[in-house]
Amino acid sequence: MDSHPPGSDHAASAKSCERIRKHLERGAPWEACDAFREAIAQRTGDADLLYWGALAHARAGAAKTAHALLDRAQAAGSLAPGRLADILSLRGRLWKDAFHRAPHAAAAMGLGERARGEYLAAYQLQRDPYPGINAATLSLLLGDRAAATSLAQAIAGTLAAQKTPRTCWDHATAGEAALLLGQFDRARQSYAAAFAAAPGDTGSVASMRRQAGLLARVLPEAATMLPLLPAPAVVAVSGHMIDAPDRPEPRFPSALEPRVAVAIRQYLAGLREPIIYTSAACGADLICIEAALAIGAEVNVVLPFDRDDFVRISVAVGGAGWVRRFDDALARVARVIPAIHESHLGDDVLFEHAAWLIEGLAALRASQLQTVPSLLCVLDVADAGRVGGTLAAFLRWQQHFGPPHVIDLHELRAQSATHAQAAAGGERNLPALGAASSPSHPLATHSIPDVATRPRRTLKTLMFADFAGYSRLHDAFAPLFQASFWKIAAAQIEASPVKPLMANTWGDALYVVFESAHDAAEFALQFLARMREVDWMAAGLSDTSEVRVALHTGPVFCGFDPIMGRDNYFGSSVTNAARIEPVTPPGMVYASEAFAATLAATGQDAYALEYVGLMPLAKGYGESRIYRLERR
Repeated sequence: MDSHPPGSDHAASAKSCERIRKHLERGAPWEACDAFREAIAQRTGDADLLYWGALAHARAGAAKTAHALLDRAQAAGSLAPGRLADILSLRGRLWKDAFHRAPHAAAAMGLGERARGEYLAAYQLQRDPYPGINAATLSLLLGDRAAATSLAQAIAGTLAAQKTPRTCWDHATAGEAALLLGQFDRARQSYAAAFAAAPGDTGSVASMRRQAGLLARVLPEAATMLPLLPAPAVVAVSGHMIDAPDRPEPRFPSALEPRVAVAIRQYLAGLREPIIYTSAACGADLICIEAALAIGAEVNVVLPFDRDDFVRISVAVGGAGWVRRFDDALARVARVIPAIHESHLGDDVLFEHAAWLIEGLAALRASQLQTVPSLLCVLDVADAGRVGGTLAAFLRWQQHFGPPHVIDLHELRAQSATHAQAAAGGERNLPALGAASSPSHPLATHSIPDVATRPRRTLKTLMFADFAGYSRLHDAFAPLFQASFWKIAAAQIEASPVKPLMANTWGDALYVVFESAHDAAEFALQFLARMREVDWMAAGLSDTSEVRVALHTGPVFCGFDPIMGRDNYFGSSVTNAARIEPVTPPGMVYASEAFAATLAATGQDAYALEYVGLMPLAKGYGESRIYRLERR
């Protein structure tokens, strides 16, 4: 029996599945997850929709959610053999991903066997080459070369006899079979054909790259197939603003804009299907956005604070023309991401916060596409710049990911001066008149609030944790619970190699402030593990009670609290973190997109960040993109 609902529901289901597929095709599993959650609310028992939701979560790295959705799909009713094979294959892929990440050989072997078992079960249903080739590759990885060869030969024969035109997956499967059989020239031909048959399907190409990388563990020739499956170029961009009219020493004079635009266009022309993450200040940011949009690239813009405030501070200072360019560009980009919704208030650390997000979001997207991100810097290497500036981004990226690509304004100024002297007999090249025009944005004359009477914001990572079910705890058990809870929290703080800046408890809640996202991640996971070791039923809680932990990174104020007698941290970022914790399921660590991006920007590989979705926060605090934090 077909698992689609009948009639109009069938058409609606098919439309929803196609929408998810399109997001996955362009390598955007986060959007696919959100599309699934919107659709499944109307058709909770739709097996096809549940399968596509599981695939979206698998592509996003949310393995546990994907497993749960597959369970629901199988329980939805009778399934067509093809869909059942899809479900078994996807479950095999989830176990295969766990096998790929497993740090210990003994655990890895068990996971590999489970993955192979699911793929073999799917293969036996219809002799579909796709699950068959996965079972073959896992056989080789598990040391069963005879089974790998036998399966690869059978699959190669099936594909050779196929009468219908080959899809990209048919070609990729043929390439993988050829690799397993040692036919490397044939493998190269098949992988090249697979890529040619998947134009724009970056998600499928990423899966092919992941499989080739896995096979390269035991078959080095598999790594030579990766250049035949190129991924899109994921690029973070950081660059200087155009010079203000009153700048004493030129850095990026408006007369240099044409040369910078040419350099950026040349850089982008050398990239494959670039995906851009940047801000949108006048100067390098907007020039890059315009050049990227002109070639049809995907552009994602991070605004460091309130949009009108940003226009006043970082756009209108270049002249009215830049405001028009800003409005036009942001109307056409794929996504505008507010780092915070508050005003600047004179705190340049907000630019640093946005820079971390730009770099981290690029790193997260590159990871999804099985590639490495890059950074384009348009900077004067001799100019130190301000907090959160381009030089800081250059140094940070160089430390965590490698050398950025640099368009050197100092060099371009020297070239421009030489050409101007040659053309005008040494006469100085004056800036364009537009650069000296006064800002016309309605907020251009808005005064910056006085910073002398308040503390400045700094970037911190905030953790909130509490117990599900604590509100139902009887007084008879309260002292035992509190003693255990306080003891565990205090021991965790004492054991931490980097102590938190502040920690506080009230009832079952723990609030901790950290200097770095990495320190917070480590503390949160260890705290969760310690809490799980306790028999909380003995303390009066139910057997389903577990701690839930929320993390967020953002700018906060720090001031002396005369009631506590010490410094305390406050501001909208603290509220944001507190609103994530109540929607976190017990036994899990949920984190904001800002935390996930900040952690990813460090180049870390010790933690897994699984995308959960766009979730409504507690107390009507709006929606936020949420990730689940786990240890790899």
